[in-house]
Amino acid sequence: MDTVRGNGDDAGGSGQRGELFHELFGDTSEDSSVYDGHGGMGSDGDEEEDEDGDSEQTALESLMAEIGRTQPDELMPDELAPGGGAMIERPVPGLAVYRSMLGPRLSRLFFAWLSAKYFRTTPVAGTQGSGGGEPDGPRINQGMHFGALTDRRTPLGFLAALAAARGGHLHLHGGQVFDQAIINLYDPGEGIGDHIDLLRFGDGVVGFSFGGSATMRMRELHGAEDIARASRYAHEEEEEGEGCLSHVAVGLDAGDVYAMAGDARYRWTHGFPATIGGRSNVQSRRISVTLRRLL
Repeated sequence: MDTVRGNGDDAGGSGQRGELFHELFGDTSEDSSVYDGHGGMGSDGDEEEDEDGDSEQTALESLMAEIGRTQPDELMPDELAPGGGAMIERPVPGLAVYRSMLGPRLSRLFFAWLSAKYFRTTPVAGTQGSGGGEPDGPRINQGMHFGALTDRRTPLGFLAALAAARGGHLHLHGGQVFDQAIINLYDPGEGIGDHIDLLRFGDGVVGFSFGGSATMRMRELHGAEDIARASRYAHEEEEEGEGCLSHVAVGLDAGDVYAMAGDARYRWTHGFPATIGGRSNVQSRRISVTLRRLL
């Protein structure tokens, strides 16, 4: 199941999904907004058919045609080519960054499909709405998927298969099955504060980068209180903060993939500052896909 939410919305749900929304975003209620993959209200509501639906279908068909010609193990060979090509960096214990795992064409097709499916009504941050004032309605900047990602014939299933193909390189545990994905959109001037993913998600979190480049900031934590504090999504902070002794900057480009496990998952925060040195961290629209496993 896919849902999409906007800035400031409280998304409701039922069962485990509703509990997760509550934990991520606060109190839920029957009046809360739940958005489907087209920015419409709820999967049970009436949805207007328009030309945007054709755009999504076209993007999906182009992406799936490319996926059909690609094998996950071709993108992650057993032996890395010496002197060039993709490579793995390990800047933090438990963090693996696989450079250029997805080639330029596949990255562009994923960006086009994600844009059409989840964010087709989302204006660039800071732009005006149709009436010349604020953008119309909530600004959709996040999508979610719930359910086992085991079918590699789907876009998200393909990414899960890609991550699992060489799990040893990415610090993943054997046979790990992802069953939750979060899709985030960042425009210039936007970011997310330092945090660790909720502890109800298992070890082994994998992130895919599409569109514009960005720098991920990682900080080491010391002490149970610091770790508990960071397990909630944090507000953007410029100061170092207590317990944050190390600061590592990790640049991510389109097609790069990172995986966090062990210390990187539980003892280091990660975040994307809105600005770095007075300049926007993201220079052009960026979309990330993060795969996780609910405990």
